[in-house]
Amino acid sequence: MRKLLAKIDRIRASGWVTLDLKEDHPLHNLNGKRYHVESMATPDIKCRVSVMVEGKKVDLSIDDLY
Repeated sequence: MRKLLAKIDRIRASGWVTLDLKEDHPLHNLNGKRYHVESMATPDIKCRVSVMVEGKKVDLSIDDLY
């Protein structure tokens, strides 16, 4: 839980995330690229993070980000 909260704090502080998606995800080809965070839900195990990807708002889980 400590690592998860540290990850959430880092994302909130910087406002940017790097995608780390599974191979079956439609946006898998964008792995390793940095994107701006639009918003975040309440910090939790499956925290929702809205990311601006190529001009579109995409909702991802905290597990999909690095």
